[in-house]
Amino acid sequence: MMKIINIKNKYSNMSKSHKVQFVIAFLLTIATLIAVPVAAWFSFQKEMGVSTKINSPATLEIKSGGPPGSEQDIINFELSDIDTEDKTFPNYIDDDVTYYYKDFVFCVKGKAIDAYDLQLAHTTNIAFKYEIYRAVADDDGLIVYMPKNEDIVYSQKYKLARIKTDSEGPVILNNEVVYEDYEEPLDGQYVNVDVVGNRIVAHKDKALDLTSRSYDVGENGDNFQKYANPAYWIKRNIPVYAIEKTDNGFTHSYVLRISWVMPTSIDDNEREENLDIVQNNKETDVIYITAKAQG
Repeated sequence: MMKIINIKNKYSNMSKSHKVQFVIAFLLTIATLIAVPVAAWFSFQKEMGVSTKINSPATLEIKSGGPPGSEQDIINFELSDIDTEDKTFPNYIDDDVTYYYKDFVFCVKGKAIDAYDLQLAHTTNIAFKYEIYRAVADDDGLIVYMPKNEDIVYSQKYKLARIKTDSEGPVILNNEVVYEDYEEPLDGQYVNVDVVGNRIVAHKDKALDLTSRSYDVGENGDNFQKYANPAYWIKRNIPVYAIEKTDNGFTHSYVLRISWVMPTSIDDNEREENLDIVQNNKETDVIYITAKAQG
């Protein structure tokens, strides 16, 4: 209390110019005390903003087809309804061999991703041919996705297409990427297979990822069940362009095309000699599709 009285007395005895200097110094001191924490707060917020941009969590997932926002988390490709003797399935000819096929739609959704790898793994008990194509929703498309859940009533049409690009990147029209018709599969590659006739079989010696597992059968484990060994296919570095990254992330639509050679009338005893022919009394295969973010 005495200090406050002494300050007041000293202030009262000051000349006018000294009083002005005292007031200015006092106000600058107060301003400095306020400015330091405010500047620190702004600096902290700036650092937080930068950190948020750098450390924003990346998400990447495989979902079903369907209109935006309606994609299902669990994909169930119903392969059991493929009648390999039904000639009403669409078909194409490759090296003088007629393949019939069925298409299955899925999509890759994600956020904070610049590029990713798309991977396919499957066993080879059935002589199916697996190919993955880029696609886009289109009302005039010939590929129709219908959900397996009977409680969901909608369908979505797709066509095979890819993002159109030029020397500067994706072609953009009305703030959206432009797609062009493209009926070639992704140029990925299998990493551990041998070609036998019209089919592929995973090669045991090339299956480096399976060193911790055993598919050997028999008393001494000498007989290898080669069709149970998964074949691995991968397409690397699929780009996600900036224009595709909305607040809800990006969505890339794909078609998994499963094709087969139409069976002929063969004796069951000859089945081992005709493994490239698919019959309705077919075995079971396991299929996995995964996506892995780059970087």
